[in-house]
Amino acid sequence: MNENTRHKNLAVATEHVWDAFVIVVGMLKGGTGKTTSAWFIALYYAVVLGLPTLLLDADATSQSAYDWFKVAKAAGFEIPANLVVERYPFDDIAEYIREKRAEFGAIVVDAGGGSAKLFHEAVTEANLLLVPVAPTKIERRKLVATFDEAERAAARNQRNVTAHVVMVKADDRTSLPSRAKDKLLEPSESEGIGPDRDEPFPLAETVIHSWVHYMEAFGEIPTELSEYAELMKELTA
Repeated sequence: MNENTRHKNLAVATEHVWDAFVIVVGMLKGGTGKTTSAWFIALYYAVVLGLPTLLLDADATSQSAYDWFKVAKAAGFEIPANLVVERYPFDDIAEYIREKRAEFGAIVVDAGGGSAKLFHEAVTEANLLLVPVAPTKIERRKLVATFDEAERAAARNQRNVTAHVVMVKADDRTSLPSRAKDKLLEPSESEGIGPDRDEPFPLAETVIHSWVHYMEAFGEIPTELSEYAELMKELTA
């Protein structure tokens, strides 16, 4: 599909006023699977639900989500006509999201780990915060700081944002996923959330596994959304 046709189709899809559902995919650590998750979730809203969808790359350093788009486009993959991918790694991202709400049915924000400020500002406008985490100790260690920042942002959020940890890169051939789940639901002292740092994390039931399908998806437009479709059905039912 050429760009002119794509923009015309998007214009038709956005003739009426929307109030976008905003999903922020973020964690204060890099390499946690945020970009892959953001892309699959954006495709769920654009392809499965048929909504005009905006995927915002808010990573001030790597900008992997936008790079994914450029690689896919250069490789000749057909970008859904109702999916727009933009870079917006700026501190006024909350204002930008507010401006775009009326144009899209869904806005997915890839909030990179390099900027707590960008993460904070994006969460102030979110309806849903998803925090992807692999079942390893080093990734779980950043959850407390991530949720502390999310709580500060939620105090400014007027849309009753909900937050969920999503286990990604899970390999059921090992004991890591089950052990990580236990740690998230029954955290040790100072390793949880809440005033005393001992409350469980809001862990989604749907698990994203370490399938080659996900690991090799960069630069493509996958049509099999599998576990990510189940995840969004679970969290937005």
